[in-house]
Amino acid sequence: MCTKPLVIVLHGPSGVGKDSVIERLRERLDIHRATSSTTRAPRADEQDGVDYHFLTEAEFRRKIDAGEFAEWANVYEDLKGVERREIEPFLAAGKDVIIRTDVQGARTWRRKLEGAVFIFLMAEDREALRRRLIGRQSEDAESLAARLAALEEELADIPNNDYVVINRHGQLEEAVDEIVRIIEAEKCNPDRPPARLLA
Repeated sequence: MCTKPLVIVLHGPSGVGKDSVIERLRERLDIHRATSSTTRAPRADEQDGVDYHFLTEAEFRRKIDAGEFAEWANVYEDLKGVERREIEPFLAAGKDVIIRTDVQGARTWRRKLEGAVFIFLMAEDREALRRRLIGRQSEDAESLAARLAALEEELADIPNNDYVVINRHGQLEEAVDEIVRIIEAEKCNPDRPPARLLA
């Protein structure tokens, strides 16, 4: 059995089911979800430290200045990023880490991480993505328009990933099964360097 710790970078368009996939993966595998930090206000069903670390802009910028972020960006007018403490101690302990991000974050992680496995999560087609995003009803009209406009940019990034996994409506378990197989294979891949954050 191969035990090399991995960093999985999971990204894809808004509404594709990234959170649901990660929740099921964590029920099946011993994998740490790197919790992002953000300056946006929590939604009604979100918990600080679980869904995100909710920070004031001043707190976020202090952490930037102190070098505590492995990656950060301005996303839809909010600051969002992942602190080093969400990755390095877990890899040092031999534990796999999964990072949930968007296309902008994935581009940054390709420069910041060595040995990471990039998985693009996709719905069955563009129209399914639009239906899911609209059906969430978690965005105001302006935010929804911005996310729909970003869809083509997200899809254009598909060739830059190691794997594409289709999360078809009503078939979550099949998508999770596929990602489990990818993780098991990559942990034994002699050509993948050990996962680490680059300076």
